[in-house]
This record gives sequence, structure tokens and C-alpha cells, in this order.
Amino acid sequence: MAGSQDIFDSIVMADESRKMKVLESLIGMIQKFPYDDPTYDKLHEDLDKIRGKFKQFCSLLNIQPDFKISAEGSGLSF
Repeated sequence: MAGSQDIFDSIVMADESRKMKVLESLIGMIQKFPYDDPTYDKLHEDLDKIRGKFKQFCSLLNIQPDFKISAEGSGLSF
């Protein structure tokens, strides 16, 4: 049975490695985003990429983000 445990451990480590790669990619995209340039020509394209990467990361973690703050307040919509 030791072989089965090794296979299971390898699968778990590969899954964790994938999560880390996606997270590192998301952080990199956010860090490179030009917050101070409202005339940035790829603003919407890059935001869509960040949004997609965030959704991918949430999916890997099996979580459903909910950004609704309240009926009166503004919320983010992804």
C-alpha cells in the first residue's frame, strides 16, 4: 500500500503546485497593472484577464466569491 500513498501524495503535491502557479500568476498580473494610467489602451483587456485568473484560482480552491456588500452599497460584479 505504500505505493498507493506515494501516488496520492504526488497528486496532492501537483494540485498544490498548480494552485501556487495560478496564484503567482494572478499576483504578477495585479502588480504589473498600470493603476496610475487612466488612458492605458488595454485596460479592459487586462482587467478581463485578471478577472479570469481570479475565477480560475477560486475554482481551484472550490470557493464561490460573493462581492455583494449590501443593497445600499456598491458591490463588485465578477
